[in-house]
Amino acid sequence: MFFTKFPYPANFSFAQAGDRKGDRLVVGKKTLRADRRSFVGGVHRLRLSDPESWPSNRSLVALTPPEPVSQDGLRWAKDGALEVVGPDGQCWLRTVPGAGIGFNAQSSMLQFDVSPDCRYFGMGEKNFGELELSGFRACFWNTDVWSDFHWAQWGDKPTDPSYFSTPYVAVRTPNGWVGILLHNPSPSFIQTPGKDESRVFVEWQRTSPHLIVGARDGEPDLWFITDASLAGLTAKLSRLVGTTPRPPLWSLGYHQSRWGYGGHKDLVALDEKFTKAEIPCSGLWLDLDYMHGYRIFTVDKKMFPRGPQVTADALAGRRIVPIIDPGVKQEAGYEVYDSGKKKGVFCFNREGGEYVGVVWPGDTVFPDFTQKSARDWFTSYVKGFRESGFHACWVDMNDPSTGPADPEDMLFENGERSHAEHRNQYALGMQMATHAGFLAARPDERPFMLSRSGFVGTSRYAAVWTGDNCSNDFYLGLSITTLLGMSLSGVPFAGADVGGFGGDSEPALMTRWVQAAFLSPFMRNHTTEGTRKQEPFAYPGSTRRVLAHFIRLRYRFLPYLYSLFAQQEADGSPVFRPLVHDYEDSGLDDVADQAMVGPMLMHAPVVQAEGRKRIVVLPGAEPWFDLSVGEWLVPG
Repeated sequence: MFFTKFPYPANFSFAQAGDRKGDRLVVGKKTLRADRRSFVGGVHRLRLSDPESWPSNRSLVALTPPEPVSQDGLRWAKDGALEVVGPDGQCWLRTVPGAGIGFNAQSSMLQFDVSPDCRYFGMGEKNFGELELSGFRACFWNTDVWSDFHWAQWGDKPTDPSYFSTPYVAVRTPNGWVGILLHNPSPSFIQTPGKDESRVFVEWQRTSPHLIVGARDGEPDLWFITDASLAGLTAKLSRLVGTTPRPPLWSLGYHQSRWGYGGHKDLVALDEKFTKAEIPCSGLWLDLDYMHGYRIFTVDKKMFPRGPQVTADALAGRRIVPIIDPGVKQEAGYEVYDSGKKKGVFCFNREGGEYVGVVWPGDTVFPDFTQKSARDWFTSYVKGFRESGFHACWVDMNDPSTGPADPEDMLFENGERSHAEHRNQYALGMQMATHAGFLAARPDERPFMLSRSGFVGTSRYAAVWTGDNCSNDFYLGLSITTLLGMSLSGVPFAGADVGGFGGDSEPALMTRWVQAAFLSPFMRNHTTEGTRKQEPFAYPGSTRRVLAHFIRLRYRFLPYLYSLFAQQEADGSPVFRPLVHDYEDSGLDDVADQAMVGPMLMHAPVVQAEGRKRIVVLPGAEPWFDLSVGEWLVPG
């Protein structure tokens, strides 16, 4: 798949004004059913179905709209445009007349006629480094970034697509806010008009004057949300896709991880060092080394001589959180593989055999999480995993990552459906199965799981981290901007690897990173093997004291953070959000390095290299109280 290429409107057939016949829409050679429905609160759905093109809707989870209403929030205009109607009865957004709804074989596209004053936000996990997204082309295809892009690009430059796909854009129109969600797991795309095309020097860089939302395959299932404010719009979106259940309190604490921690000996040593340093830490995390030969659902007896439960009992209340990958080593005699092969739960290749990728254990097969039988099979192993003494898990490589093997040879639904039709929700299926396994083992315990990849609906099952990053200022800045975009896209429980996963986090960088991350929804310090140690007590005295102070400060704010998650569960309000979410001021559109943490706290860290000061925007009309110096400040 070419990440830099996008379907071009000139190659599509578009519905014309006279093509509508009742609930049917004629587009070129296609006759589709156009099902329009409206719900309480300005939520609307347009579903375009054609059994010959798309036999069925492939989405794993159903969205949860409010009660249906009779009024028509999506209406056809006389010129053939589809209009999104606001609560005032006026058109807030409309497709391009004669070129609004188009198809090219299985690909679909909607073009919207937008005002130059429109502004764009959201799009989920994007590392563009900007909050307002005018003039961007975004691709949604869950990607193992470090595997699929050259290191010279991902080291300190934006890459797209990323690990997590949320095909959603929030549009501020002259009349109000409109959110557009494409609930289609196939590869999709969003293009926004640029604010200043005069800076474009080659034609291929020029963006369309229209807002374009589409997919390369799959049934077009579009949801439109209207609201007078971005806050109201975001809350409605979150309730539609599913709010995050209140997590266990310990999951909101500070977490320590490293690729290289092995088992009992390392965990007990870490536990003792955190206790001695009087630095709070809620979770100790394990990467691949705890397994036997990188085989999932195994434990190396050298690492845990008496089993994980003995280690868990030896720690000072800190939880053990190991990694689980989806890939299963293709090896006869390995019980997990033998069991899955017998039950027929693995993905097929084009020749009817097991699809084989190359991941950590070598030749690897993959559970077909689109099938309930495969999810139930995986759930049974997760149940035993929890019962062995592990408290939670992080699910990684679930993009899915297949190494050098072409992922498009991986087929789903017993080999009958293409890879593209389900790739973006592969991680979602794994999350569903894993979540069920933890509940089966501990029905009265709230599960916690962290995931690298995801799709619409992941918020119901897992927290998310932003994938592999590097120890540099570029990724430090992204650690705020990316989380803000995710929060506006219905993904409230997220964080970036503190200090950076790849490279050495020197004292000055780690200091600024911990200061930037101590109020993020999720906080984990994680790095790869071969880098300098990143535990707070591994740094020299002055740095160690600052790191310890901000980690302790996070725990002082835990009651507030927990209350924000309770509110998020109830009404969909994001925990960590941009200033423009709370304050309707277009001057805040580009403020991407400050955040509101709930309605009462603003976070404005210094992220510039060697910086000690910064300009802070104080929005609104009321004075602000600076907790660091104990003074009231005038807004502005």
